[in-house]
Amino acid sequence: MLSNNEIKNKHSPLLVVVMGVSGCGKSTLALEIANHFDITCLDADSFHSEEAIKQMSAGIPLTDEQRAPWIDLICQQLTHFQLLNKSCVLAYSGLKQQHRQLIFGSYNRSVGILLEAAQALIAQRMANRGEHFMSPKLLSSQIASMEPINTNNNKNSIENVELLRLSAATSIDNSLLKSIDFIGGRIPQVIS
Repeated sequence: MLSNNEIKNKHSPLLVVVMGVSGCGKSTLALEIANHFDITCLDADSFHSEEAIKQMSAGIPLTDEQRAPWIDLICQQLTHFQLLNKSCVLAYSGLKQQHRQLIFGSYNRSVGILLEAAQALIAQRMANRGEHFMSPKLLSSQIASMEPINTNNNKNSIENVELLRLSAATSIDNSLLKSIDFIGGRIPQVIS
């Protein structure tokens, strides 16, 4: 028999954070996951200021201080969705551990999906897409800035979230199937 906390958690909204460096396919996968489960999808890039976009377009990485208001805006939106009892998928680079802690902490329940691939593959993808503001010059900087994700089961851990690692080299359909299996019954069903 389920305890009251287990029942409450089963019906609490879930945050799914799809992470990886620019060009790995996180926005595409996040949208596919959101469509499959019929939940909200957010792209963290849409929260950047015009100044930040111009800077990154010029190939200049953001500092932690410049990222702070961006992270704050994302967390405000996520907290709002949590209060509305809405599950959400967020496409977000997840480069810095302290920022991931804030993002994951916006919901009572969250899981992460990390897309990884060789730098050459991601560089090729970035070169082939013309509609994105992120300069391909920033790929090396993003890879260097990606702090390891703590996946131990220590309850005192900064990032005590379940994590699925996927190869960004596989098809979006394959990644979606693995993501659906990973997320499984964690998304609460809407009862009419």
